Amino acid sequence: MKRWLLILMLLTQGSPLFAQTFSVIHKKSLWWDGHGMIEITDEGIAYKSEDKDESRTWRYPDIQYFDRIDQKQFVLLTYQDQRLMLGRDRQYHFLITKGELSDSIFQTVSQRLGKPVTNRVVPDRLSSEYTILVKHLHTLGGCEGELKFTRDAIYYVTAQEEDGRQWLLDRDLQSVWSADRYQLEIYAYDNNRREFSRSRNYRFDLKEPLDPEIYRQLKLKMYQLEQVHLPLN
Repeated sequence: MKRWLLILMLLTQGSPLFAQTFSVIHKKSLWWDGHGMIEITDEGIAYKSEDKDESRTWRYPDIQYFDRIDQKQFVLLTYQDQRLMLGRDRQYHFLITKGELSDSIFQTVSQRLGKPVTNRVVPDRLSSEYTILVKHLHTLGGCEGELKFTRDAIYYVTAQEEDGRQWLLDRDLQSVWSADRYQLEIYAYDNNRREFSRSRNYRFDLKEPLDPEIYRQLKLKMYQLEQVHLPLN
């Protein structure tokens, strides 16, 4: 038995326990797209470009933010300055041409990062404790859908898939606020490029009144007060 354990240790020594490789296109807004491979491991994410000068390796602490747009696209934000963009941190947008960024792979990445992330992929089948019809207010106009509340998360489900969101209460959210029973604001950690901010306010018009008990329970969960018991005088 010890012999087989020794052989297994020798085989795995120096190699990652977790590794996934994808063919990708590096999407660029102001230049020709690049082509290469993405490798995701226990240590970080590497981009091996056909143009060697474009190749990059990021350890997880070097990744500021990760945004899964869908199972074929993701954006990672680094701490690298862009001189031509007045020092704005550089982000990389990748389109997967072979394979997919599955739920399990995304979960592994988010756990390794240990930071808030954006997940726009909402499960097809979702069991919620409470659901309410809403309109998400954009800068101009908006989109309609549902807010679904579970014990651990809030989901925004909409036909406009890129606007869908999953927010874990203990990882992705700063706070929630309701000025009245027909409005709800969700403050989430986000890569808000328009405002050079690490947070974003998602504003929703509610098509029916928000249950005050649901709102109270949500605030308790947000601030981890569920298990707090005040001493009796």
